[in-house]
Amino acid sequence: MKNRKTALAEASAMIPSTVPHSVFAGDSMPPTGDAAFGKNQPVTHGYRAVDIENWSPETDPNAKRLRAHVPLQQRNDAFAATQANPKLSPNTEFFNLTGDYDDAPRGATPYNNEFSNYLFNFWQYTDYYGGWHGTPTEDVPSSLYDPNDAGHNGAFEYGIVDLPNPAYTNAAHKNGVKSVACIFIPRGGQPYDLLLKQREDGTFPVAEKLIEMKEYFGFDSYFINQETSIKPEHIKIYKAFTKTLVDAGVYTQWYDTVDDTQGKLTYQPSLISSHSSFVRDDANGGMINNSIFMNYNWNSHDGWNNGDSTDQKYIKQTVEEAKSRGIDPLKTVFSGVEAGMGRFGGSHNSTRNLDVILDPVTGNPMTSIATLGGLFVQQALDEYIGDPSKNDDHQWMIAERERMWYTGVKIDPTNTDKQKGYARPDVGVQDASEWTGISRYISERSVVNGSAFSTTFNTGHGMKYYVDGKVSNDDEWSNINLQDILPTWQWWIDSEGTKLQVDFDYGDSVENGDKFTYKPIGGYKGGSSLVVNGSLDAKNFLRLYKTDLDVKKTTKASITFNKSSASDRSEIQLGLIFKDNPKQVEYVSVPNSGEKTNGYTTAELDLHAYADRKLAVIGLAFDPKGAAIEGYQVNIGELKITDGKNYTPSQPAGFAIENRYDTGEADVVWNMEDYSDVKQYNLYAQLKNGKEVFWGGVYGSNFYIKSLEPDVMALKLTAVGIDQTESKPAVVAIDDKDQLSNVNAIATVEGFDIVWDKHNRASQVRFDVSFTDGRKDTYTKTVDSALGLFKWEVPVKDDDRYLLKVSALDKEGGVLDIVSSSGKMKDLYSEPFDGGYYIDGDKLGIDVPSSKDWWHMYITVNGQPVKPTENDQGVTTDYFIRGYHDLNGLPLPEKGSVISIVLEDYMGNMSEMKSIPYN
Repeated sequence: MKNRKTALAEASAMIPSTVPHSVFAGDSMPPTGDAAFGKNQPVTHGYRAVDIENWSPETDPNAKRLRAHVPLQQRNDAFAATQANPKLSPNTEFFNLTGDYDDAPRGATPYNNEFSNYLFNFWQYTDYYGGWHGTPTEDVPSSLYDPNDAGHNGAFEYGIVDLPNPAYTNAAHKNGVKSVACIFIPRGGQPYDLLLKQREDGTFPVAEKLIEMKEYFGFDSYFINQETSIKPEHIKIYKAFTKTLVDAGVYTQWYDTVDDTQGKLTYQPSLISSHSSFVRDDANGGMINNSIFMNYNWNSHDGWNNGDSTDQKYIKQTVEEAKSRGIDPLKTVFSGVEAGMGRFGGSHNSTRNLDVILDPVTGNPMTSIATLGGLFVQQALDEYIGDPSKNDDHQWMIAERERMWYTGVKIDPTNTDKQKGYARPDVGVQDASEWTGISRYISERSVVNGSAFSTTFNTGHGMKYYVDGKVSNDDEWSNINLQDILPTWQWWIDSEGTKLQVDFDYGDSVENGDKFTYKPIGGYKGGSSLVVNGSLDAKNFLRLYKTDLDVKKTTKASITFNKSSASDRSEIQLGLIFKDNPKQVEYVSVPNSGEKTNGYTTAELDLHAYADRKLAVIGLAFDPKGAAIEGYQVNIGELKITDGKNYTPSQPAGFAIENRYDTGEADVVWNMEDYSDVKQYNLYAQLKNGKEVFWGGVYGSNFYIKSLEPDVMALKLTAVGIDQTESKPAVVAIDDKDQLSNVNAIATVEGFDIVWDKHNRASQVRFDVSFTDGRKDTYTKTVDSALGLFKWEVPVKDDDRYLLKVSALDKEGGVLDIVSSSGKMKDLYSEPFDGGYYIDGDKLGIDVPSSKDWWHMYITVNGQPVKPTENDQGVTTDYFIRGYHDLNGLPLPEKGSVISIVLEDYMGNMSEMKSIPYN
């Protein structure tokens, strides 16, 4: 098995015991090798306050390719009778503050050719999902990420605002979960009050842009991590700022750290009046934020995480304060759980005694719950196994750890009591004595409704991509856009005998651990199938989906399965539970399902006998029908309920290659149809050898192709309906005989040096350049094709981002081919400092420059350098490093002094000096 990556153990910063930071090792370096980001791959970045104030999708790199389009789906009304714990209230909410894919702090991309990314699989317990990591601001050089560069390790700037990965927003919305962005305060060199800038009429330009960005990118919410004191004069302004978001329909959650009297940073074990006013303050207009993330010390002995306690005094005080404030503790108060620090063994008090949150009368939580750092199931694994967690062969361990975290350490949502002495050393869990599972406190939710449903048990990544049980693409991949609605329970099995094993089967290219004994087969559609195996000595009923489906006279079910074990007397049965009789399971036999199959086969079942009933649970039963069967195995590739209607979408319109880059990358676009008609779009490549290869998919209007190989003769796009059927493909033919080759454009001081190979049919070559940094200028030039090289002078503006299109034209001026080149113009200029200074008590502060690419700031007072007090890797610098040093807290100069500032940009250019008289 391969192990082609190395890990970097990286610890997050933290303030001990109180603030919501987690410390654990993990993979947070940019992907390498084939998985390294392409030059034109859409990657997220962070935003400073000044960037937000001036934000426009037209000037934001990759904005249109980083939008989420899946609308937030409506969840079914709760139906307690089919819950794992019928007594559990559905009103308790769960806020999951963790990470997307790898929690990569160098920027995230919606999809990539890498299997070992962590993909979240437990949306059914989650109400709000937010990525917990900073993202570097725009165009931070990748060299600054190099941990081997001692002078720059970690010395780069994160944005004060981090937007969700759009693929995760799509997956969240598909499951009825709100997607959350993060406003992270403090950020080095970015004072919080830059967000609070007001116009003369009292309105907030940054808040208005945050609302606009939320609408454009398609997410729902902001988590405000205010972990620095607020000046007393800013408290009322801050409340007005967040109220602007709330009044616009933006869900906000405030971290409970600051009081509203002096604005001091204080971590409280319970909600108090000076903190609850940051949720509701009638004196300032009502709801200020939608909810509050309570600090973690609500069940400690003394309120400071010291010692265990089962005393509910802090929780009860919180509930009383919420009620006196006129807010619902289950809607507005989220008791924090430090997942990254506590984990399974309870090394943090919030993970040891979570039952303190339960009402002694009802047994239900008295507040809602928020966890920080659930990504530890991946990132902390390498601490125990001594090997990178970003190893394909370790993903089965991460999946098991995730199941233990969400459904109890025994991986059974009906058994969530503490298991003293229990451990799973095979997956790096040395002590699982304290953790009981999220499902002990949060009831399972479902979006499966209507009269049609289908799943292929595709988790959203794979070592291969399968179409109809055959390998369509040999490359590994991650794309949570393609994740199906996954089973509601992992795993709830009813049996009077030995319980079968259940897992997601990714094929034989990766390890699946000693626990599992199945023979890997792989997926049916996507990267995985559902595999059930083991000793079948009694009937096993595997509950899969909580539903609210209408059964009609025309309703049918189909099961696509591959029974790889020997033929026997066993039988697969579709198990159905209806709302009108939730204690009864109706079994529908799958004919001949004991026979060994030759690959995947599909059985269709008629459900008209159950017409006019509401289907509440779908499951599968496995019945030995007599003697015990050893080594039983069946893979379920697809499970479908249909009502007889035709859900196949129409052929996509507007399909085209928007850009074919000189790097071999490409962008394709099409016209997006409504989500009620199309659930996703699938992109295929038709190769010259006749093979059709799946390349990716998304519900959206564009897709990035990392490598448009020369053996591709056509691209095909299909639209996928709710029943997994695909439309007729839209086709774009690629004729390599008419392609321009070896196009290379280099930005110069004067414009561009462009080279290309002579084209057999082209008589001319046309150059068109546009800019995407707000500059509206466009330029066009046409030259003889035979030249092969042209120096094109255009009016250059420093560091402008450009898109150059090189077109081959025939004698009549018709376009034969277009190759795009992107990049930035030569950077020979550093913008001068455009701010001033301010006085904060007895200290001096320097404004944050608006320049996008400043790197170092040189400050002198009367010609004498002012040096930062904090060293960079043990070295005192003569300059302040962006994102590393704060620009406030400097000594006050003498009156009459002159403060002079020079900015150095990422390319080493030095700006003109700006001098400011100090009074």
